[in-house]
Amino acid sequence: MIIGKKISRGHSVVLLTVLNLAVVASLCVLVTRVSYAGDIVGVVNDAALERFVDGATVTTDQGNRRAVTDRWGRYSFRGLPAGEYTVEADAGGYETQSADVTVPQTGKVSLDLTLTSRYLDEVIVTGTRISQLLALQRKRAAESILDAVSADTVGKLPDFNVAEAIQRLPGLSVEIDQGEGRYTVIRGIDADLNNVTIDGNLVGSPEGSGRRVALDVVPSDLISIVEVIKAITPDLDGNAIGGNINIVTRSAFDSPEPFAVISARAGYNEKSGRNPYGVSATWGSTLGPNDEWGLVLAGSYYIKRYDTHLAEGLDWVEFAPGDFAPENLRLFEYDIERERIGINVNLEYRPNDATVWYFRSIFNEFTDKEARNQLDFDAARGDQTPLSSTVVQNDGGRASREFRQNNQTQQLNNISIGGEFDFDNVTWGASYTFSHAEEITPLRVDWDYRSGGGAFPNTVDVSNFYWQFDAGPAINDPANFPFRRVRRRTDAIEEDINSFKTDLRIDRDFGARSGYLKFGLKYAQRDKFRDRENRDYEDAVDFTLADTGLFSSGPSNFFDGRYDLGPVLDFAGHEAFFLANPAMFEFNADGSAENSIASDYDIVEDLYAGYGMISVDFGTTTILAGVRVEYTDATYNATLIDFDDPDFDELNPGEPVRDGNDYIDYLPSIHVTFRPRDNVNVRAAWTNTIGRPDFEDVVPVFEVEEMRGSAGNVKLEPFQSMGFDFSFEYYLEPTGIVSIGLFYKDIDNPIYTRRTTNVTFRGVDLLALSQPENADSGSLLGLELSWEQQFANGFGASVNLTFVDSEVKVFGRESDDLSFFGQADTLANVTLYYSIGRFEARLAANYRDKYLAGIGGDVTEDVYWDEHMQVDLKLTFDASDSLSIFGEVQNINDESRREYQDISSRLLADEIYSWTALVGMTYAF
Repeated sequence: MIIGKKISRGHSVVLLTVLNLAVVASLCVLVTRVSYAGDIVGVVNDAALERFVDGATVTTDQGNRRAVTDRWGRYSFRGLPAGEYTVEADAGGYETQSADVTVPQTGKVSLDLTLTSRYLDEVIVTGTRISQLLALQRKRAAESILDAVSADTVGKLPDFNVAEAIQRLPGLSVEIDQGEGRYTVIRGIDADLNNVTIDGNLVGSPEGSGRRVALDVVPSDLISIVEVIKAITPDLDGNAIGGNINIVTRSAFDSPEPFAVISARAGYNEKSGRNPYGVSATWGSTLGPNDEWGLVLAGSYYIKRYDTHLAEGLDWVEFAPGDFAPENLRLFEYDIERERIGINVNLEYRPNDATVWYFRSIFNEFTDKEARNQLDFDAARGDQTPLSSTVVQNDGGRASREFRQNNQTQQLNNISIGGEFDFDNVTWGASYTFSHAEEITPLRVDWDYRSGGGAFPNTVDVSNFYWQFDAGPAINDPANFPFRRVRRRTDAIEEDINSFKTDLRIDRDFGARSGYLKFGLKYAQRDKFRDRENRDYEDAVDFTLADTGLFSSGPSNFFDGRYDLGPVLDFAGHEAFFLANPAMFEFNADGSAENSIASDYDIVEDLYAGYGMISVDFGTTTILAGVRVEYTDATYNATLIDFDDPDFDELNPGEPVRDGNDYIDYLPSIHVTFRPRDNVNVRAAWTNTIGRPDFEDVVPVFEVEEMRGSAGNVKLEPFQSMGFDFSFEYYLEPTGIVSIGLFYKDIDNPIYTRRTTNVTFRGVDLLALSQPENADSGSLLGLELSWEQQFANGFGASVNLTFVDSEVKVFGRESDDLSFFGQADTLANVTLYYSIGRFEARLAANYRDKYLAGIGGDVTEDVYWDEHMQVDLKLTFDASDSLSIFGEVQNINDESRREYQDISSRLLADEIYSWTALVGMTYAF
């Protein structure tokens, strides 16, 4: 079980020293070899596809020895007695190949094997079929429970960003942000509880609110493989309750031949009528007289401009016994431009078979420019009169007309330097990684005009799914909206990670059984800060929106004609008006000072980790067991502001606060793989993981906007999880799988966001307050079903279903039957494709059930994200061996993103963004 407790830094040093001594002592005892023994080393490749075979199983006819090829097709047998051997290689979708070899008394002999596809003569293999074949090879050979998405022969993933590509795997879904998949959810566990790595190294989070990594920042053009490891082994970071997502970039040694690929695409977004477009290029080759150097250069650019419409009905309250209606209604029109730039440079040096030096770097930049028009209507001011069970009359309402220009740029950059070295039966690796993540907001401007408190008597009608309100023509009269304020804000959120790790693997026999020992140490330091600067201005002279003349009619078909947004602000005109009339505006020094520091923080988190593990191959059964020890020491710095202090001083607006936490976790695990037949794997795993609180959750920040507040909680404890996994995998011919998986997670200290309404916090009256809290415990019990099959006639299918039963116990809500936060009860993916000759078609549907997103004071205040299903179509035609032409339609069914309160008829939010079509070409040299 997990043991977590606070300890001092001195104790951690003692602990790591003892761990070091244990490792050294183990090495002195265990690094042994059979005298007068030889080695077999070699490579398994696929000549037809011009690539190495990853995940092939290689066996010898003597001694029950078994090895699995790595991504470069390499395998080795160490310490074999001299003599004659037959070596056999097998992989899903290939004919088994064997060869004889003579092992000398000392030294090594090389034996390369070439595999032939079982069905290459029947169907030209392209696109989806290749990706599926390579991913299944990796899954089949793994020692733990994982799924993968692999690029095809020209280095293309089946989707345009990493998040959208892996959402089609069993048990995975994505959180949608304005029509695009951003954050990956594994088995319903919040994306903040996933560990994301690039080439096995930690990645920073560019956002200020959590640890989650927006995977749409990484273009798929730069990626070779994405692994989703659901049952963590001791050599992986323990902060992975959901799982570990490892993004593998391309290597020049991935292919026996040089490769170069260029791609271009352009499209059309139906809602905006605008045209996204993008280009990418990848080149890789070995260099030097002996091909000892490998270099990959890759770049990607994509820009998309589109519109979305959002309607929100917030704070559903009971206006008559059993009858509910929203009190706050908001309408948004977004004009969005998103630009993605990716650059990848990988350099490797392999002077011999036993030495690898590498420099790996990836640079990703994501720029999001949003122009937002908003109508914010506080409808329920004054007395309420029920007119029916679905219509309520409000004596007064206050409305705001606002415009926000918000430009953000996120960067996600990793640089790794390291090496791997083979010393006969010992492999040692060491690396240093620097990761930099940032989110810079150079421009955020909010213009706000607000009416009087009871300016608009109104009725709210909830008889239909889309609620309606009637405030009369006055709500669309600009003369009824006096200027309130303009706010100018910049933000800088940056995170630097410096990480050192070393791993040592010892291949050896345990009696008559082969296996290995592996040990490792790691140190990582995260340094993250957020710095905000606000300049707030109020009116020095009374004027209304009508007085400025800086407005125009809103879109005529807003939200498909269901709502009338009314007049919208002219942002460029307002900016010029501000500069030309400085005497009409008064700087709010107190408010600016408060808002500038209320959410600032600086966090330093040190991680010390060590592990030891053993793997033994018993022929048909492999057992891997070990333990990981992690010590976390975090320090939080923020500023505590008393918003109710009458002596507030803008020069010294708050009290610096310094806090912290430290704890140690022991994370044992056992993984068992049983292979009763060549095409059957039965797996079981027991794992323990943790989930460190989000950065913003544990610092004493407090932010207020439109009388809605969010605050941190320095008393949060980390999640602690114990998991059990079981899976049965039956591999089909020529390529496919039928699998059944069961999983259970018992989670202590889950963190959720409690949302309370009409509260006072730190002297501020609020309509709503959101604050993280620890719940008592929670659990997940799930079933994963998966079927993938390629048929010789060109048809194929991939279907997976995930069913989850979950519960969580929340203090004060013990009697309520609550599902785990962010946990959808049902996930489903269906992909149908046809691939024959030079043509391929793929139709894919992704479904996610509703899930609990926020906890209220009682069940009527709980917030859910509604179910979501999206259908995509992709067509590809290979005009030649080098040129491929494709077309794609995303979101054919015009699915929107919806939230609701308590029951689905109480619509909290609905965002529509329509479909996007793309056409393009890929040319491989």
